[in-house]
Amino acid sequence: MEITTIKVVASDGLTGEVVNQLTNELSKYQFKIMLKYQGTTTIATSSLGVMSLGVPNGANIELSVDGTTEQLEAVVSTLVDNHLVARI
Repeated sequence: MEITTIKVVASDGLTGEVVNQLTNELSKYQFKIMLKYQGTTTIATSSLGVMSLGVPNGANIELSVDGTTEQLEAVVSTLVDNHLVARI
């Protein structure tokens, strides 16, 4: 498992349409992706799970993949390219 910390830059945090965009993008990957915020972990492709985290703009979250460093980098790049998160 590969893990990194990223910062949420979506103006409203991980809510509503942003969550739909995030889960749609991450559903394209064939490996398990998890998000962790304030001790709670959820599957990143679950809209309800991600919304339940209540992640605000500016928060740091942990992103992990059940895969390689290259797979982790691909996920982070996707989220950065869609202006959802920033690298720390």
